[in-house]
Amino acid sequence: MRVPRLYKEILRIQSAHFPALVRLQHTAAEQDAASGGPLHGIKVLDVGQVVAGNFCGALLAYFGADVIKVEPPNRGDALRSLRMTDSTGTSLWWRSYGRNRRCITLDLHKEEGRDVLRRLSDRADVLVENFRPGVMEKWGLGPKDLKDTLIYTRISGYGQTGPKAHLAGYASVCEAYGGIRHLNGYLDRPPVRPNISLGDTLTGLHAAFGAVMALLHRQRHHLKIPGQVVDAAISESVFNMLEGCVPEFTEQGYDRPPSGSTISGVVPSATFQTKDGRYVIIGGNGDSIYMRLMTAVGRPDMGSSNPLYKSNSDRCKHEKEIYAVIGEWVEERDLEEVLRVMGEARVPSGPILSTADILKEEQYQVRGMFEQTAPPAKAGPTITVPAMLPLLSRTPGATKWAGPELGEHTDEVLREELGMSPEDIQELRACGAA
Repeated sequence: MRVPRLYKEILRIQSAHFPALVRLQHTAAEQDAASGGPLHGIKVLDVGQVVAGNFCGALLAYFGADVIKVEPPNRGDALRSLRMTDSTGTSLWWRSYGRNRRCITLDLHKEEGRDVLRRLSDRADVLVENFRPGVMEKWGLGPKDLKDTLIYTRISGYGQTGPKAHLAGYASVCEAYGGIRHLNGYLDRPPVRPNISLGDTLTGLHAAFGAVMALLHRQRHHLKIPGQVVDAAISESVFNMLEGCVPEFTEQGYDRPPSGSTISGVVPSATFQTKDGRYVIIGGNGDSIYMRLMTAVGRPDMGSSNPLYKSNSDRCKHEKEIYAVIGEWVEERDLEEVLRVMGEARVPSGPILSTADILKEEQYQVRGMFEQTAPPAKAGPTITVPAMLPLLSRTPGATKWAGPELGEHTDEVLREELGMSPEDIQELRACGAA
């Protein structure tokens, strides 16, 4: 009898004669998985930098992967010093995006540092990097230089191939190249950007998703096939958000323009200012919803029973008229009244919230969107960071610690992962490689 068949037969006998034992085994396995997250047991070697690479690593670590973050000695990752800092002089952005990772220092410009990275990669399931294409190959650390079962996750501005592959990948430039800047703003003004690094974060999300898909594929084939390269580009991650823009142009010749606080081709869906100076979003583009909306604002004659406003395509022809009526009604009322009336009419609406507003919202609090944490060495104060998504019912992610200090886990990782002695580690430091 072959071993797999024997194993199945044992499970069958257990299920038939010892159901309580089987339930106990399943419960124990589920509890173990839940305590560590869905990626528990996966080891990630994270050579990413700044925003995109760090967000990818943070997502994988949040959901249970053991992520070893590699930074250059002395200066560390650039994210450590960007924007506002805590009392230790470390970026709050780093404290959030650096969470749950073990941080070591290696100078990859030195062969000794590259040799340690190669050895660590032999023990890893995933490698994440976002150097300019070709840099890792120059160092002898490209996909072909490391083990073939590795999930080699690459982040760059324009991807690993093509005429622009060699260019630096700045999110601001790549957001423009990916099309989103063209769509964001007003027709009579220069395009605008949201005050976040949207392109970088979207790419980190795509890279993490790609790594997990590649891990699933490898698992299903029981490690009998090589790993693969995950190629995530900032410009293409933004381009991936363009909905129907491509077929609209290729099939209809319509090059979707910016549309201010509305969305073109969908009426009504817009932002309005209330009497007390707040802003509210009202979306009433469904036919029945639109009827309830216009009744609520005192203009049932402009509802969907009127042939002029019957369908969305009809309403698009009268966009200015519809928005003028809704806008006038809103500006005569405070936000609270607008939301109450819209709620009673079952019309989707909501306020535009700042970060300060979000922190006060019960919905976010009940959903566990704020977590209290501190760096593992307690070098910094306890801070509030946002939870990472999605929420999983059986194997949720969690924040174990905030972004650590530079090189905080170097000795621990080199000792536990590679069996290096204190003398070995000191030699690396003496030559500047760690």
